[in-house]
Amino acid sequence: MPPEHAIPPPSGRGTGGETSLRDPAQGAPQTLLILGASARAWAASVSRTGLVVHAADLFADRDLLAITAAVAVPSERYPSSLAEVADTFPSGPWCYTGALENHPGLVDAITAARPLAGNAGDAIRRVRSTRHLAEELARAGIGFPRTLDDATAIPRDGSWLRKPRASGGGHGIAPWTGAGVGGATLDSRRDHVWQERCPGLSVSGAFVVTSRGARLVGASRQLIGVTAWHALPYAYCGSVDVDPQTIPDDLGDQWNRIGTLLAGTLGLRGVVGVDAIVTPSGRLVVVEVNPRPTASMELVDRRTGSALAADHLAACGIVTGRGSPAPSGGRWAKGILRAASLTEIDDRLCDRLDRFNSAWSHGDGWPAIADLPRAGTVVPSNAPCISLFAVADTGREARHLLDQRMEVVQEAIGRP
Repeated sequence: MPPEHAIPPPSGRGTGGETSLRDPAQGAPQTLLILGASARAWAASVSRTGLVVHAADLFADRDLLAITAAVAVPSERYPSSLAEVADTFPSGPWCYTGALENHPGLVDAITAARPLAGNAGDAIRRVRSTRHLAEELARAGIGFPRTLDDATAIPRDGSWLRKPRASGGGHGIAPWTGAGVGGATLDSRRDHVWQERCPGLSVSGAFVVTSRGARLVGASRQLIGVTAWHALPYAYCGSVDVDPQTIPDDLGDQWNRIGTLLAGTLGLRGVVGVDAIVTPSGRLVVVEVNPRPTASMELVDRRTGSALAADHLAACGIVTGRGSPAPSGGRWAKGILRAASLTEIDDRLCDRLDRFNSAWSHGDGWPAIADLPRAGTVVPSNAPCISLFAVADTGREARHLLDQRMEVVQEAIGRP
């Protein structure tokens, strides 16, 4: 979350969705550049619309290179060098994935050189300001956790969380037990906020937002801090898909009110992810809004057989092909396996992962393993290694199958 700013009202340029990105003299754009920490999932969706995809992220994994012209940005130069990297690609529109919303100034700098298919700096600042977001949600009758900029009066019993303003995937979140614990200091208030814990089920909603309103196209139960997959506490490590048609009416009404807010006062366009908690009483409490494609959205493509990227680009003024329908149906689960220790990827491991992928994907109809690292890659401890998927008749069965596949892959990698 970026530091608090004076929040300007929505404007056409700020939303990134009010101005057509097509040049009438040249027709629809033929290429799209994707920038972010990980581009693979969104690149796969965009590639199914018929556009030629270029990408730059931290990994340039094998399955990304199979569908795009992609480069890996060294972590020590990320994201500061992205504007320079973007200049090396052909002209045309661009969009971003996580967690570039933490850098609205950089988003605007890149947008000064090429049109943005997404939400620009002003819109990002509106939605990532905890104070502004809490006020707007309250007007819509939706909850938001109590959030403070100063820990002086906050209990030190772990009932509050210390959260970085600029982070992604749950990185850096920890219970607040006082200054000096885990290196935390009160002087870090410029970089952190303190948020009261909210008991309940972690969920996310996927919206397509246009000038005419917002549509909930996906929902999922979030998998957080799964220790068997070597995730740190509070780290996002997967999702289990939920069909929006099966959501109870009262909960659906709350999601709809959130969607109205996204399209209206917050002035967002394109696909937007909303992380929330469903409390034991059935109330939705929004934790954050991500104004761009999120990690769980590829489950929407798998459930529906569509390309969510086509809806996003249309909302931003780019008309694309819809591509051939892909296999659809079932309940999907996704898990991110992290490295248990420093792990070097060699040719032998790549071959084994490819064999598993081929066997499992045949029955699933979609790749069962993704974010396949290149041989020679060294994955630090607790860093994302690969993503796995499973599909079944129910979410519970899909999660069970996902756990089984995780066991097989961990045996292949070698346990610590």
